Amino acid sequence: MVLTIDLGGTKLQYALFEGNSSIISITEPTQKDFVAQLQRIISSLASKYPDLIDMMSIGVPGPIKNNVMQGSKPLNCTKNIDFTIILNGFNIPFIVKNDLNMAVYYELHRGAGKRHKNFCLISLSTGIGVAVVNNGNILEGRIEMGHQVFFPEFQPQQACTNHMNCWVSLASGIGIEKRFATDKYQTTEDIIENVLDKIQIDEIKAMNAQAFGNLINAYDPDVIVIMGSLGLKQFHKIIPDAKTIERFTINRPVPKIIKCQAGNDIGIIGANYAAYPKIVPLND
Repeated sequence: MVLTIDLGGTKLQYALFEGNSSIISITEPTQKDFVAQLQRIISSLASKYPDLIDMMSIGVPGPIKNNVMQGSKPLNCTKNIDFTIILNGFNIPFIVKNDLNMAVYYELHRGAGKRHKNFCLISLSTGIGVAVVNNGNILEGRIEMGHQVFFPEFQPQQACTNHMNCWVSLASGIGIEKRFATDKYQTTEDIIENVLDKIQIDEIKAMNAQAFGNLINAYDPDVIVIMGSLGLKQFHKIIPDAKTIERFTINRPVPKIIKCQAGNDIGIIGANYAAYPKIVPLND
């Protein structure tokens, strides 16, 4: 069996898979001490299914190198988190990747990848993440296009992990809440529905257009796929049209922008696909 975990800034989802079928799938709010939360979940399942979990596959909302997450804005975490130290005590082989680099495995095998060899998967949620498939291959590595700074003069400046005025700090769920929350309306969805006027909505849409244009310039995708609660629920309000995006790219035509069809399960299903070729002994 494969234990898959999708750690997000707002929610944590985990599942146990046998092949392509999930035995359990549970979602709970992400706790401030997410490390202890992960260890509790793994310990509980390892006790319930002794010697049956062959692999752990974990997606996290931050850049990963050598099993170390180098900070995460959605998790409000600025320090390095070494998953080798956190997970080796369970004596179960594991892989840890950026959450978009997990989700894109689903999109490659069961989504846009069935029809397109080149696409970008964009998560608009608590944070913003990007994964890229080029010529049918996932581009592995720390693709942190959510932190592209494109309005350095924007006032008041919006802080991110170690910089100001990036795409995440201005247009993600956490950025929108920080900029526009009121005593009455605190969540991103409530703010968009009840607080923002047309000018402010168009401003967010223009920020997304510039970011999408930069992605088109960099990766020349055949299609752009949108996932994440903000992107899916507010698709028609915050996703720019082709004419708006054309201001930021010379590539024509501007690729079609579509919704991911997997919904909230894309992270755990993608992590399951990512795990299959990686089930190896710990000492390998």
